[in-house]
Amino acid sequence: MQLPSSEMRPKLSARARLQTDKVTGKPLVLYPEGVLMLNPTGHAIVSLCTGESTFEEIVAKLAERYKIPAAQISPQVSEYLN
Repeated sequence: MQLPSSEMRPKLSARARLQTDKVTGKPLVLYPEGVLMLNPTGHAIVSLCTGESTFEEIVAKLAERYKIPAAQISPQVSEYLN
């Protein structure tokens, strides 16, 4: 799998939004066609996809948060975003 460009700045579609389910308290992404329930790792990734940070910066933040080498999680973050 090819990793995204280091300059790529992931961002949710303008038609999607990240929010917390009022009943369960779990994070989810709402979009016109439906709802995507997020696990804690998915929420950590998606919450950093604001269009401000590059892919490499997002991976670095996640690596620091979870104390895992960036090179180890970079392919996993790329796969998740794809």
